[in-house]
Amino acid sequence: MAQIFTRREAVALIAGALGPAAATAATTTAEPASLPKGFNLPDQVPLRAEHVADPGTLRALRGLGMTHVRLPIAAEFLLPEFSTPTTISSAKDDLTRAVDQLLGMGYDVSVDLHPDSDFQDLQRRDPARAHRALLAGWPPLADHLARWPAERIYVELLNEPATTDDVWRPFVEVLAQAVRARAPRNAIIVGPAPAQRLDALTGWAPLADSNVIYACHYYDPMVFTHQGASWEAGSPWAKIAGAPFPSAKDDPTLLRLAAKAERDGDADAARELRQTAQRAWTADAIRAQFADAQRWSATHGVRIFVNEFGALKDKARRGDRLAWLAAVRAAAEAQGFGWAHWDYSTSFGLLDGSGAIDQGVIGALLPA
Repeated sequence: MAQIFTRREAVALIAGALGPAAATAATTTAEPASLPKGFNLPDQVPLRAEHVADPGTLRALRGLGMTHVRLPIAAEFLLPEFSTPTTISSAKDDLTRAVDQLLGMGYDVSVDLHPDSDFQDLQRRDPARAHRALLAGWPPLADHLARWPAERIYVELLNEPATTDDVWRPFVEVLAQAVRARAPRNAIIVGPAPAQRLDALTGWAPLADSNVIYACHYYDPMVFTHQGASWEAGSPWAKIAGAPFPSAKDDPTLLRLAAKAERDGDADAARELRQTAQRAWTADAIRAQFADAQRWSATHGVRIFVNEFGALKDKARRGDRLAWLAAVRAAAEAQGFGWAHWDYSTSFGLLDGSGAIDQGVIGALLPA
């Protein structure tokens, strides 16, 4: 296993990050909550004017049964490595506004340090420097979160670490200790690098900390959930449209789309489509994947949280998208996993084109 820090360096880094709080902080052994039903609400920290969430819609979603909001915060705006004290202070003001609003509506909140390309590029290029940036930025952020009830604020250390698990897993133990000293009662959320896949999580050894929830993301099969992904023009999924769910082994629609991609000279898309057609993708297949994860959870006595799952709405057939959402939600709930849909209002979102709550999506996620 690769080591970014020696043992002595790790001890020194923890001590520096903890500061005087380390002398009095005590870890909790409380059972973490399960965060049963929720959604992601990005672009609030820093707040982007075009993504201000309508309070009436948020209250309506709470009334429908959503209990939790995952709040992705742009890491670069909270870390001294990337931002000035003035920028950090402004981002914290946005964080305070968002959390106050959501708690006031009855939601619990997981605060997710969600990096953009600047941090991701640094973590790929120089993981030791990126990890020092986290150790510098997380303790003061944890201090800021202490103003709210610990049982309602969850602390997610980093979304989709842009490295490999042999680098990330040893370091996350160091980072969790640093955060725990400043947040003795909050549940900490962690997941594997780089994409927080369900199957990667089941290869992990749990952290020593008992108040940890283990996060995974679920977007399988990517040919279905990311078809037409316009922000990834070079991706193999960008030009795909009409991939079905459910799909059979050797599914004729997938194979027809693969043949078309080959005729169009898109070898990457053809390869992805053919690989997807090598097995059946059904609600039963998804349930089996989640059952595997539950066995890992039961073996170690830990909780799993599916804090991202979703399917783009633009190219998938609506009925197929709703069937996929219902299948993933049901598979998670059958194993006792909490979940958070990705996301609120984008092309993955809970809202329709008019900005109203999409009743079909709500029916898939919150069946009567």
